[in-house]
Amino acid sequence: MDMQYMEAGKIRKLKNRKDPKGGRLDPYARQMEVLASMKKHPRYKDRFYPFVFVDPRREEVIEKIFFKYRIDNGKVILEDCFIKDYIEDHKFNGFKIYPALGYYPFDETLLPLWKYAADNRIPVMTHSCRGVIYYRGKKKHEWDTHPIFEGSRGNKKYGPLRLMETKNSEFTNNFTHPLNYLCLLEEKLLRKVVGKSSNDNVRNLFGYSNPETPLKHNLEQLKLCFGHFGGDDEWTKFLDSDRDQYSKQMVKRPNHGVTFLTNLQGVNKQGKIEQLWRFTDWYTIICSIMLQYPNVYADLSFILKTTEIQPLLNQTLINYPELSNKVLFGTDFYVVRHHKSDKQMLAEVRDELTINQFDQIARENPMKFLFNYP
Repeated sequence: MDMQYMEAGKIRKLKNRKDPKGGRLDPYARQMEVLASMKKHPRYKDRFYPFVFVDPRREEVIEKIFFKYRIDNGKVILEDCFIKDYIEDHKFNGFKIYPALGYYPFDETLLPLWKYAADNRIPVMTHSCRGVIYYRGKKKHEWDTHPIFEGSRGNKKYGPLRLMETKNSEFTNNFTHPLNYLCLLEEKLLRKVVGKSSNDNVRNLFGYSNPETPLKHNLEQLKLCFGHFGGDDEWTKFLDSDRDQYSKQMVKRPNHGVTFLTNLQGVNKQGKIEQLWRFTDWYTIICSIMLQYPNVYADLSFILKTTEIQPLLNQTLINYPELSNKVLFGTDFYVVRHHKSDKQMLAEVRDELTINQFDQIARENPMKFLFNYP
């Protein structure tokens, strides 16, 4: 985690163990240093798969540029920078983001990195549930509306989607909302993101021409995992939503789920995103994204502490064959430890699933996510 920019107070620097003069590092740099040392250890190098935590507001680490690149024939080539050191030299295995700290996953600073990840099949893990870690600073005026999505203004008129939450603990869910990832995965929405960018490199990288012309390059190969699968509270909301017209589509259309931009006949439906954003449970949204985009996964970390949702996990693996190939077992140790032990969660989920089901989510699917295995 990189909590430098969440405006929660001054961060105490830690001793740099590599500096004989007693220099200090910010906690993020120290974490990365320790992870790199573990990755090099002969005992762990083939069992330990660390990810680089990325925050678009970070510019340097230990006086080194955080992210620097050049563009070559539509490809992102990393130049000497912190991310290159850890991905290409230290052989870290992916990227991790935590938008609740105060940014959208389609921040223009991140777009070249996602292009690099997509082209090189490097997995991206994102936090995807409501939680207690969030941006604590003063809410910015430009956050009052969504940068990409539109909402109704009455009389069949539409404008930027209003985000009306005032408390940080509630507003942060706008950054975390799973629909935001359509702005990366759906070319039409990504085109809008790129078109609004003030960075010519970003426009050139994706081959942007105008709002009506498809991008020459997109992020359809981006490999993404929704950490916590939206949260156990959203699974419970799905189970309670007997009459929701969109969650019903998970039952009626098990190979597709809910459509996001059109009606069932494929006709563009303005305002549908707003309805989904405000009312539909995140379980339905994430499952539908996984069904419609081939490189999207979700993991069960933290939510397995809630025994009541485990029958829905069983039904998810049985009723949706495509999803059964994309669900990843996880625990979220040590965060979840004050609820249950790893042993207890493992025993409970093994009691709910068959041996083959558990092998698939705990062994086969993680290998596909991490290493592109068939």
